[in-house]
Amino acid sequence: MEAARLKNGSEEFKPLVQMTMASLSKLAETNPIAFYELVMKCREQGHELFGNTGEVLQSLALIQDERGTVHDSIRNVVLSAVEGDGLDMTLRSPFAEEGK
Repeated sequence: MEAARLKNGSEEFKPLVQMTMASLSKLAETNPIAFYELVMKCREQGHELFGNTGEVLQSLALIQDERGTVHDSIRNVVLSAVEGDGLDMTLRSPFAEEGK
């Protein structure tokens, strides 16, 4: 499988990155609160998920359990793809070089 270098310096399998990005894009459009909560959880491991966002994120396989455990690969994609804070969060390409 082909690996790709992400903006945060990690290397992840390209199909995993692509699938994660599809889930993130859908989440950002359909449930911006859950999207925000995931980003905050990735940025701060001690962040407590709000309301039922844990269930939503788990249903999309973006977290591993009810406690909000984020797999390292998912965290790398989120940290590489999301720019900005609060309502100004934007989803960008996670790849270190476009076209990878």
